[in-house]
Amino acid sequence: MFTLTRREALKQTALLTGGLGSAVASGWVQAAERAEISPDALAGLRDKLKGRLILSADAQYESSRRIFYWNPRTERNPLAVVQCGHEDDAARAIEFARKHSLEVAIRSGGHSHLGWGSSDGLVIDLSPLKRITVDSDRRIVRAQAGVTSGEVARAAGGKGLVPVLGQCPGVGATGVTLGGGLGWLSGLFGASCDNLLSARLVNADAQVLEVNDQTDPDLFWGLRGAGANFGVTTSFEARLHSIGKVLGGDIHFAIRDARTVLRGFRELMHEAPDGFQATLNLTPGERGIFISLCHAGSDQEWDQLLPKIRAIATPTREAVRQQAFADLAEKAAATNAGNAPPPAFRAIQTVYRDRLTDEVIDIYVDQLAQASPDVIMGVSHYMHGEVCRVKPDAAAFPHRAAHSVHLRVAYNWSNPELNEQRFAWGDQWLQLLRPASDERLYANYQTYETKAGSRSLFGPNHDRLLALKNKHDPANFFHRNANIAKPRA
Repeated sequence: MFTLTRREALKQTALLTGGLGSAVASGWVQAAERAEISPDALAGLRDKLKGRLILSADAQYESSRRIFYWNPRTERNPLAVVQCGHEDDAARAIEFARKHSLEVAIRSGGHSHLGWGSSDGLVIDLSPLKRITVDSDRRIVRAQAGVTSGEVARAAGGKGLVPVLGQCPGVGATGVTLGGGLGWLSGLFGASCDNLLSARLVNADAQVLEVNDQTDPDLFWGLRGAGANFGVTTSFEARLHSIGKVLGGDIHFAIRDARTVLRGFRELMHEAPDGFQATLNLTPGERGIFISLCHAGSDQEWDQLLPKIRAIATPTREAVRQQAFADLAEKAAATNAGNAPPPAFRAIQTVYRDRLTDEVIDIYVDQLAQASPDVIMGVSHYMHGEVCRVKPDAAAFPHRAAHSVHLRVAYNWSNPELNEQRFAWGDQWLQLLRPASDERLYANYQTYETKAGSRSLFGPNHDRLLALKNKHDPANFFHRNANIAKPRA
């Protein structure tokens, strides 16, 4: 006697039925312990979709189930993936998932650090929805949920405008906005969610809602920082801004100067003008240590900033140039640089800290000395400027304290025999850097859960969000996200 893994059972059943790409024969697919889904039911879903339904026997299954941070901890084996061809497909998928008690995952860019873009149930993949409309007179962009941050920047740049989104071009613009959204221009224009004007939402009842500060101000407030909790956002409108060309690029330093550069970076950012943002990256590999920067302020400010950067330590290389913001916004993220083939596995850990302290700096230097060449550690989203002037309760996204930072370490590997070793190193990094108390987490950067649960994510906004969640999704149908939940007993 032998037993099949769930993945093997799904594949065998799909092979016996010929998959959903051809006529569905007799047989049943096990969706969960409490649910069995007939081929007729799956065929009925397929017939309702304007997009595609991918099952485990299909050639596209392996690629369609993968997310960016793919590793043995985030790997899932979906029953099916709905690749939406229209927003109606999201509604049909929700109806199907509710009827058959399937866990739902929503995916756009697929960059969730915890792999929330996949599940063992039904994945609603919004990435095919790519329409972008830019109203240059009103300075507004309307984008469907499959559009990435880089694509919005390129479309807006064609009209002489810029969006306020994240720093990675491949991240879904919708997802980064719903989780708060910190990027190159947050010092000038606030968080991404501060620039959100409206969203089109498919809720847990498969109803389509237009949400803005007039139609439902409470829900609109909740969408701006905790939006994935309330439904599938199929498109959104956001404010655009007008700036000239920016100075952007990297300034490199030697690894031996790591401690000096970390301290100098802290001092540089402590006094940085609103139009300047920078991320510090540290790697034991050939890229060494480098400050990635964007300056959207005046030439006079830059004339003062550049000597300060050069005074931190002797640069080994400078690659900074004046460019359209869209060019910088489409530059590959530091954690995904290089022309090598993609690794088999990617993982990341992140920590939110009130300050870049001497203690943190010492840990960084020690951990860098022990890191493998593929590791890249960073200090991201240094909080200053306009994003910190917005009150914490103005939107669901609360973490706006000046001089707070987001620490991260990303690491890649391809040999499965190294899985436990690599996870152990990443877990050690996390434990060394977590604050002793009052832990806070940025929803878009969450890689672990604290004892306080979602209160760490939403702080003073938690109770209001919990009431909204109970009103709009009392069964917590949408839970593969920075999930709002009652504190543990």
